Amino acid sequence: MTREGALRPLALSVVLIAEGYASLGTEILALRRIAPWAGTSVDVTTVLLAAYLAALAGGYRRGGRLARDGDPRPRLAFRLSLAAALAAFWLSEPGILLAFGLPLPPLAQVAFYAVVGIAPVGWLLAECVLLAHACAPRAERSATAGRVFSLSTLGNVAGALVTTFVLLRFLGTAAAALILCAGLLAAAALSWRRAATGHALATAAVAILLSFDLYVEATTYVERNAFADYRITPLPDGRTALEVNNQRASGHDATGTGWAYVELLESTLCEAGETRVLVLGAAGMTLGQGAPCPIQPVFIDIDPAQPRIAADFLGVPHGAAGTFHARDARAFLRDNPGEWDAIVADAFSNWRSIPRHLLTVEFYRLVRSRLAPGGSLYVNHVAFPGDTLFLTRADRTLRSVFADCAVRELGGKLQADTGWHAARQTPRTVLYRCRRSPLDGDRAVYSDALPRADLDRGFLRGSGQ
Repeated sequence: MTREGALRPLALSVVLIAEGYASLGTEILALRRIAPWAGTSVDVTTVLLAAYLAALAGGYRRGGRLARDGDPRPRLAFRLSLAAALAAFWLSEPGILLAFGLPLPPLAQVAFYAVVGIAPVGWLLAECVLLAHACAPRAERSATAGRVFSLSTLGNVAGALVTTFVLLRFLGTAAAALILCAGLLAAAALSWRRAATGHALATAAVAILLSFDLYVEATTYVERNAFADYRITPLPDGRTALEVNNQRASGHDATGTGWAYVELLESTLCEAGETRVLVLGAAGMTLGQGAPCPIQPVFIDIDPAQPRIAADFLGVPHGAAGTFHARDARAFLRDNPGEWDAIVADAFSNWRSIPRHLLTVEFYRLVRSRLAPGGSLYVNHVAFPGDTLFLTRADRTLRSVFADCAVRELGGKLQADTGWHAARQTPRTVLYRCRRSPLDGDRAVYSDALPRADLDRGFLRGSGQ
C-alpha cells in the first residue's frame, strides 16, 4: 500500500530514468544543434554547459522547497510536460533560427540560446528530481535519496550513449529530440494522469514542432547526423555546392571544376608530381575530380557517411570518389607511418572553426613525420576581417615546424588588382604549401651582432638550392 502522493516503485523508476535521459540528452543535442552556427570551440561549449549546470543547481534548490508541502505529483507532471515543450522548441529549427538570427556577436548568440533556451529545461528537470524524491514511498531518507539520484544518473548515462551512438548516427537530430520529448511526456502521464489539458497542450506543441523539424530534415538535408548538417544546393553559376554546417565546403560542375583553392591544389600537386595524397577532411571528396593528372587521394574523416554523401553530391557510384577511412585525422596519422607525397589539412566543424587538435605544433610535427622527403603539407584556413590574432598565431605555429612555407590568398571577391588593405577586409581562403626540408626547425635570426645574411645567400647559391 503506497501513501498519498507516492508513486509506485516502477513508475518512479521510469520517471527518474526519463528525466535523467532528457537532462543529458538535452545538453548533447543543444551542442550538436548550435555547431553549424557557432562551431564547437572551447568557449562555445563552456558557455552552454556553464549555463546549464547553473540552472541545475538552481533547480535542485527550488525543487527541494517545492517538495515540502502538498501532493508533489501534479507539480512533477507539469514540469515534465513543460520541459518537453520547451526542449521541443529550442532543439528544433524555429528555436535555433530565433537565437542565431539575433543581431549579436556569435558568442552572445550562444549565451542567449543557453540562458533563455536550454537552461530553463535543465532547471525544470532538476526540480523534477526533488519532486520525484518526494513521491518515493516512505523509507529511510538517505536510502531514498541514494536510489533517486542513482536512477537519475543511470538515465544520464543512457541519454549520453543512446543519443550519441544510436539516435544521432542512424536517425538524425529531429528524431533524437522527438524520442527525448516523448519520454518526458510519458513520464508526465505516469506521474499525474488527471492533468489532461496541460499534458495535451504539451503533446501538441511537441508534435507540431518536431514534425516540422522532421520535415525540414527530410526535405532540406541530404544528411543530418551526429557530426554535421549536409545539404546540396545549386548555385547561380551552374555549379553545385555541398554545404556542411552552413559552410559551402565543396563545389563542382559537370566538368569537375570546384572551388578556386581546390583547382590550385590539383594543378600544384600535378606540377610537383605529388600524386599519393592524404586528405584530412573529406567533405564532398572533390579533390582529384577533373584534375589535370591522375591523383590518388585517400580521404580521412570522422563521419562514416562521407562516401554516401559524396556519391550523391558528385553523381558517381558509391566509393568511386576515392579511398576513404572513417577515423579522426590525428589518430589515423599516429597509427599509419607510411610516407605521403602530400597531405592536405582541410577539416572544419563549421565556417569559422577548425578542430583545435589539428592546429597545434604537435600535430604539424606528426604530419611532417608522415611526409616523404620533399613532400608537401597543404593547409586551408578561412580568414575573416578581425581574425588577425588567430591567423598570426596559426601562421607562427605552422612555420615553427616547417621552414619552407608559401601562402596564397584566394576568394570570390579577390581579384588580381585587389590591394593589400582591401584584401584584409574581405573573407578569403588562405592556402599554405609547406615543404618538408632539412631547414625545418631552424631558429636562427639575423642581428647586428651576427649579420650573416650574405654568407647564407652565398651558401644557398653554392649548394644549388
